[in-house]
Amino acid sequence: MTLSYFQGNKYQKIEGHCRDLSEAGIGILLAAELDGGEVAGLSFSLPGSALAWELRAVVRYRRGFQYGFEFLSLTDEQRGVLGSHLKGLEPID
Repeated sequence: MTLSYFQGNKYQKIEGHCRDLSEAGIGILLAAELDGGEVAGLSFSLPGSALAWELRAVVRYRRGFQYGFEFLSLTDEQRGVLGSHLKGLEPID
């Protein structure tokens, strides 16, 4: 997954790893320094799909390099696809 964010006077892009996914947001492992409340662009694909999603999300928590983002721009169609995808998975705690 790719994250883009504004730093200084230009946009930065970095690669991250999805650690958690829900209908409300995504947990990502990132080698970056982002603040709570910062808005970023996310680009990722669901497993088995070639279609890349481009979303806006806000940082809601951070622990080290683990970040929790809340989705800001899911369409109704994306929300339905994501919900269907998640229902097909077994939860791990």
